[in-house]
Amino acid sequence: MVMLILNGTDGEHCVLHDLGGDGPPLLLTHGNGLNAGMWATAIPYLQPHRRCFGLDFRGHGASTVLNPPLDVDRSLLVAEVLQAVGAIADEAIDALGHSLGGATLLRTELENPGTFRKLWLFEPVMVPEGHMRPDGDHPLVLAARRRRSQFASVDEFVERLMSKPPYSDCEEEAVRSYAELGTQASESGVTLSCSGETEAQIFSSGTPTDFFSLSSVAIPVVVARGQAVAGGNELPPAMAAPISSHLGNGQLLSMDGLTHFGPMEDGRRVAQAALSHFAE
Repeated sequence: MVMLILNGTDGEHCVLHDLGGDGPPLLLTHGNGLNAGMWATAIPYLQPHRRCFGLDFRGHGASTVLNPPLDVDRSLLVAEVLQAVGAIADEAIDALGHSLGGATLLRTELENPGTFRKLWLFEPVMVPEGHMRPDGDHPLVLAARRRRSQFASVDEFVERLMSKPPYSDCEEEAVRSYAELGTQASESGVTLSCSGETEAQIFSSGTPTDFFSLSSVAIPVVVARGQAVAGGNELPPAMAAPISSHLGNGQLLSMDGLTHFGPMEDGRRVAQAALSHFAE
């Protein structure tokens, strides 16, 4: 897997992975705390049709933090998407995103029309104006800050993830790929590359979106949602319908049996749904 380091203006960086495949380019982005490895079980179904590129946002996966504390302002993530697209092609491309990654793709197109040809987004996390962001006492923020960051090995980390929801409902290959890309060797074994503090900061930050402004996004966008709630977090599936309905050319897709971690639960199904959209 070829990696390209893309340097930001603030001294941090993101990493673009060339995952291979045939056909037009396809950019894949990940959710908060995850990395490009989350797409492991979807990629084999995408590669016969698309040249796949996976982006690790700053502080995630292979994108290690150089100057903590990490600035996770959403404008910086948009800049990383623009860098990735510029490195891939000199024209609009298709993109597939999950959660934070899906919201960032949509925000990129909203602020930079014509960046993408089509988007397929699984539960992009955007909140409307007036909606309160999670604060320091929110369960998601508290859980992120409590997260264990040191493990004896990748195998131990995978075993721990697979022992309980949400990862116990995911395909093991996707969990292992995320774990391998999301850890670094340390004296005691391995350390998570995305710290709990980085994940907590992302949960508790971000700019609310004027959903009415989404009508200016004219490209075809599928907003997919699962029909089960993961970890008590009802926000991502709840936002799918209002986001899709406000888009200039949006379509809502409900996927039975999946939670917010749908791309890691059934990579084949997600890949095939996305390819159907891109081929229309």
